[in-house]
Amino acid sequence: MKKIKKPIQPKLSPATLLPFTGYLETEELIVNQLLQEQDFSYQEAQSVGFQTCQISKTNFSGCQLTSFEAQDVLFDHCDFSNAVMIGGSFHRVIFKNCKLTGTNFAESLLKDCQFIECINDFSSYSYGNLKMVQFQDCSLKDSDLHEVRWQHLELTNCVLTGSSWFNTELTDLNLATCQFDKIALSQDLIKGLTVNQEQALIIALGFGLIIDDPL
Repeated sequence: MKKIKKPIQPKLSPATLLPFTGYLETEELIVNQLLQEQDFSYQEAQSVGFQTCQISKTNFSGCQLTSFEAQDVLFDHCDFSNAVMIGGSFHRVIFKNCKLTGTNFAESLLKDCQFIECINDFSSYSYGNLKMVQFQDCSLKDSDLHEVRWQHLELTNCVLTGSSWFNTELTDLNLATCQFDKIALSQDLIKGLTVNQEQALIIALGFGLIIDDPL
């Protein structure tokens, strides 16, 4: 198994950040800002970007953000429920204790990103490109990772029940610390996937194998 490269941390200097209040405007680049307890719910904007920002307890639920970009950003206790960020670009970004239920990251590039203790149920990363991405202590129930390209993807102590990995190459992926009682995989792409004994049984039964256990 290849050694996994860890995500590079965001380049942030909290003491230099300036308070921000306002709205998300089309083609707006928000740089070196501190955002706290803002409400951007259900806003629609194109080509919005955050660069070198710390954002906490902010509501992005239901947002429609086309060509969204984030670089060197920490999202802490933010709500992205049902937000749509298809085709977004995320570099050196941390999502910590965030609610990402139903968030749509389809076709996005995520590089050097971390999801820490987040709720990612029903979220989508389909057709995305994930490079040096880590999910730690997250819930990804019924999430969609269909046809994802990835390098150095790490999932630690995550709940993956109902997640779909169809047409995603799984060589060198390690799910042994994660939990699931059902999971959707492409049978021809699981070679080199690391799982524990209980998970192997679940996967085998999902592919229709009949296990003869006289005990």
